[in-house]
Amino acid sequence: MTQKKDTASDGAHERPKQRSTTFAALAGALIGALAGLTGSALAYFEAKDTHREEAGARRADIRRAAYVELAASTNKYVQQATQLLSVRLDPAKSAEERRRQFEDKYAPANTDLARAVTTVRLVTTPEGRRDLERIGIRSARVGELATDRYVEGPEGVDVKKTGAEFAEAVRQQLAALQAFMDRAADSAL
Repeated sequence: MTQKKDTASDGAHERPKQRSTTFAALAGALIGALAGLTGSALAYFEAKDTHREEAGARRADIRRAAYVELAASTNKYVQQATQLLSVRLDPAKSAEERRRQFEDKYAPANTDLARAVTTVRLVTTPEGRRDLERIGIRSARVGELATDRYVEGPEGVDVKKTGAEFAEAVRQQLAALQAFMDRAADSAL
């Protein structure tokens, strides 16, 4: 019978050992689960940050492309407005030549500039929109001087005065564009 007591007493000691083993296993599982959850959370936030950085880089690429298009279309517009004014003020050019210059060269350049300005307005900063408004005002003045009475020709026009006003309007337009581009280059693209 002494053996039974030993067996019974050994069983009593095994139960606390089983409980401590079970507790240790549960604690280990809990620690493993927490480590897995922490790892998953870190991976999620890292992916979220990476996605945000990639989205920011895409926005910057879109802005850069829009700004380049604005600069190119502004320069083309100035070039075509200058050509139109030149044809308009040349007494040797016919009304048909002036009309053709307007329709074939100036009008498409004007449309391209309007499209570029609209695109930039959609993607630029609030400060950029204010600068863009200045470009638009200057562009309108250049267009007004180039197209004013373009069909009639130079009769009754002070060619020297009109040329000087046009040159100043172009200078102001390009200065407004340069101010916009400088601000854009200074900001984080």
